[in-house]
Amino acid sequence: MSNRLAVITGATSGIGAAYARAFARQGYKLLLTGRREPELQGLAERLRTEYGITVSLQLGDLSNTQDRQALVETIEALPELDALVNNAGYAEDGRLGEVAWDKHQALIDVHVVATTQLSHAALPKLLKSKGMLINVASVASWIPTGQSVLYGPTKAYVRSFTESVGLAYRRDGLKALAICPGFTITDFHSRMGIDPDRFYKKKGFTRAWTADQVVARSFQDIEKGKLISIQGWNYRLLVFLMRHLPMSWMMAALGRSESARFSK
Repeated sequence: MSNRLAVITGATSGIGAAYARAFARQGYKLLLTGRREPELQGLAERLRTEYGITVSLQLGDLSNTQDRQALVETIEALPELDALVNNAGYAEDGRLGEVAWDKHQALIDVHVVATTQLSHAALPKLLKSKGMLINVASVASWIPTGQSVLYGPTKAYVRSFTESVGLAYRRDGLKALAICPGFTITDFHSRMGIDPDRFYKKKGFTRAWTADQVVARSFQDIEKGKLISIQGWNYRLLVFLMRHLPMSWMMAALGRSESARFSK
């Protein structure tokens, strides 16, 4: 059994759980964090049984200062660390003035503060192991998300932060990657009250991909030395267009979008 260790936040379901399965297949020991204890315990038991690995859990809400600090201290106390996946995240839909400030603050704390603080705590050990820092951003990091006002901007921070850290420490052996998924088949949208059978498309420009596909692509890209990973031809094309076409064209397209995250 490998002695390598991966810490994954927001591992309860979706992309976080997919990373847990992927690292488990490679024989990593796991430290999984999340808020929903029954789901997290169930995942841990399945991984222990199927792969014979050690799985530890630390429950907590990363928008809570005490819970966040507790995880920082856990990471700092680890004798070794080979991978950190900052996956915890969510959306709070609404225009700026329609959402209470405490909800805005919680989103900033999870996406921005936790990602930065946990990366900082893990960095010395990741440099020692020449390990991986994987932060979950989004295709929306390139898009104005007017109806989910902090989602796009905070994910843009995650992407830019990861690129900056990756470039700064590349020669020291750190492998840093920001994954930027588009629509991904998880419980992310169903927990927001959206019918997944109607929401997820199986083909076309807005096709949704599975969490396992997103994770598999990220491992391919990190081994190639990339700083950004985007699953799916459709989202790679979308990002290319957003980065090269006039902003007025993007605004016009978003105005016709069927997604309430971008326009009503």
